[in-house]
Order: sequence, then C-alpha cells, then structure tokens
Amino acid sequence: MAYIQDIAVIRPQMAEAIPCTHEDLIKLLEDTRIELEEKLNDLEMLSVQATCMTYDMVTIRTDPSVVESIIRLNEAYLSCKEAVAKDYKEMLIKPKEN
Repeated sequence: MAYIQDIAVIRPQMAEAIPCTHEDLIKLLEDTRIELEEKLNDLEMLSVQATCMTYDMVTIRTDPSVVESIIRLNEAYLSCKEAVAKDYKEMLIKPKEN
C-alpha cells in the first residue's frame, strides 16, 4: 500500500494548458531551432579543438627530437636552479658591505 502512495507522489501532475497562438508556437520552434544550431556549432568547435590537441599530443610524444629537447631543457633548468640557489646561499652568508 505504501508503494502505491510513493508512486502517486513521484508522478508529476499535469499542468494546465497555457493559451498560445499558432504564431507563438511557430516562434518558439524557430527560436529552439536557432538555439540548437548554435549549440551544435559550439560542439563542433570544441570537437575540432579537442582533435587538434590530440594530434599535437601524439606528434609531440612520438617525435624523438622533442623528447631529447625536453630532457636537455630540464637539465639546463636544474643546473640553473642549482646555480641560483648556490649564489643565493652565498649572498645570505656573505656579510653586507656598506
């Protein structure tokens, strides 16, 4: 018995009919069509961007020269970071000359 009552609560009630003219309905359908076309265009643009990003990632990951360049860049960054840290420590230890 409780099950039947739960269904009755979940089932939406019918809304009263809203008076509209044939022109209102045509306008509503036209607006909906235009909005759907805009959303489809946005979706197509996102799809193209995702495809380009995927292509770029595949070419970057499969090109061995890019991997070697990234490794060299990382090594240069680490050595530069080490040199800056060393200079910074020396600057902190060195007494100020006025």
